[in-house]
Amino acid sequence: MNVNPAKLCIGVVVRHRDYAVAAYGTDHSAESIGFPDSPLGRAALRVFLAGQECPLCLAIAGDGAISVALAISPAAHCDVYILDASPEAHPGRLASYASRAL
Repeated sequence: MNVNPAKLCIGVVVRHRDYAVAAYGTDHSAESIGFPDSPLGRAALRVFLAGQECPLCLAIAGDGAISVALAISPAAHCDVYILDASPEAHPGRLASYASRAL
């Protein structure tokens, strides 16, 4: 697997009520977290992403993925991939995709 260790790879599945998020860290560990699908949830997710100290690679899928990507992605040091995925998509798989998409 071709993984860029300098980037934090994150998968986000946009659902009707929440955002399922998985982060594939530089140490190759995966962590999952969720945020509500609301203005407060988007703001919290944006703060979470902006607070990372290394460059990001985001893979986002689901209903409204493009608008969510525009609302949450930090402007600098962030690669964003919008994917067409089923509602059953798993954020860990998206994070893994982001790690290989470089």
